[in-house]
Amino acid sequence: MNRPWAKTKDEIDWTKEQEAWKMLETWEGEDEQYFRWEEELLQELQVIMNREGEDADQSELAREAQLMQIARSKPHIPARAHRQLVKSILDDMFRLGPLQPLWARSDVSDIQIFVPYNSNQEQIIMYTDRKGRHLYTGRGFRNYAHARSWLDRHLAVLGQKYDRGLTPSLDATFPNGERLHVISGVSAYSRWRDGRYELAECMIISVRRFIQAFSLAELTEEDIDTLAEEMALELVMGQQRRVVARVVPTATRYRGKMMDKATADYLRIMVQMGKNHLIAGGTGAGKSTLANALTAMLPQGTVLLVMEESYELQPQNDLHVIRICERKGVFTLADAMKAALRMFPDRLFIAEVRDHLAYVFLRAIQSGHDGSSTTIHASNCASAVETMIQFAMAHEAHPPREMVEKIIFDRVHTVVHINRIEQDRFVDEVVELRPNGTLHTVSRFIQTGVEKGHPVGDWIFYGPSQDFLDEMARRGIPIPASWRVEVSDDTDGVEEGVG
Repeated sequence: MNRPWAKTKDEIDWTKEQEAWKMLETWEGEDEQYFRWEEELLQELQVIMNREGEDADQSELAREAQLMQIARSKPHIPARAHRQLVKSILDDMFRLGPLQPLWARSDVSDIQIFVPYNSNQEQIIMYTDRKGRHLYTGRGFRNYAHARSWLDRHLAVLGQKYDRGLTPSLDATFPNGERLHVISGVSAYSRWRDGRYELAECMIISVRRFIQAFSLAELTEEDIDTLAEEMALELVMGQQRRVVARVVPTATRYRGKMMDKATADYLRIMVQMGKNHLIAGGTGAGKSTLANALTAMLPQGTVLLVMEESYELQPQNDLHVIRICERKGVFTLADAMKAALRMFPDRLFIAEVRDHLAYVFLRAIQSGHDGSSTTIHASNCASAVETMIQFAMAHEAHPPREMVEKIIFDRVHTVVHINRIEQDRFVDEVVELRPNGTLHTVSRFIQTGVEKGHPVGDWIFYGPSQDFLDEMARRGIPIPASWRVEVSDDTDGVEEGVG
């Protein structure tokens, strides 16, 4: 094909030429001027693409060479801007466009873009990493039309189409689990600036992905004062001799991690012993983060079945994980639960219980699947239990409260609550549910103040119940070094302090 605008592929070794233009400095001029040049290059590239036949090379490398030749033919575009212009257009075509610099960062979990319909109003891009939420100062979309074409292109890949005239909002899930939400026609942002109120009607695009999962160790505050070794509990069955361990409450100062070492060891053992549990907290508290970390504690060979609205959990166990995802209007999590029970999993995880699904979950763990778990929105552990009861009672079977309470206190062993204060996320309460309907406090965070916007306080680890310690002894599980215990032998009354 005749291409007067550039050399043919046989005439240039573009791979070598790439290195030369990549050394050019970054252009730091005004966005408005930059966007005009970008539009200019795009228009010429579109003409070229329209002329090409179906057999033409449509690879990123070919487009890169074409765009660079177009840029070089524009004397009014500074050479130092060429690299950025070409890269931003290629990102638009093959990746996430203006969001690519953020997406390339492994620590960014959420991106939210506010695109005004009026180009004279400011576009805002916010992102969240492990340090909190920030305003992005890089270049965004050129205008609303650019953002809309970007959106349409990515939705088309998923077989979806957005028509704000039919529905103001749309949810989409990419194959690898990233979630996209868009809303427009009924949305805006407002702010107070320079003594004036400003309202900008806009399209809002929210993208969420799950960053590399934390291990339990990475979420744990190391207790540098704990020097004790692990200690095995001896329990001689069939005799009158019984070793009794009493955990001495210990305090660990909060320094920014999610939990203290003693609590982390408790959760590790709780998962290993197959105790059903709830992880409670508010939105963004870190419920999924903790659930991810606990999957690494599953015994080897455990078959885990995960049910969620989209593929969010990143299980860290070695065996394959069965995943079932909700499909709105076609396949619900209640349907998923029925299907799950026919797949013979060892343990179940439901991403979040919000309604009558709670009863289905409770019935499932009533008949087995020890070690199963779910998350729930609640302000503390007691509230999580009450919310679970209310959700279960809303089921169409209308189970009586007494029956639901009995199932929960018999079959749910532990409730963990995660609190969030600004950007600090930490476990502030862990309780065991006792069969007699009472709560045993394992650990609690005691806040004593605030310093530079961060909570000040200590975790107090009170220790597990005696039944939990007895089961550890029967299973041959040693007491962790982070637990400070006093041990007595019922036969001679001798006590020994450890730690």
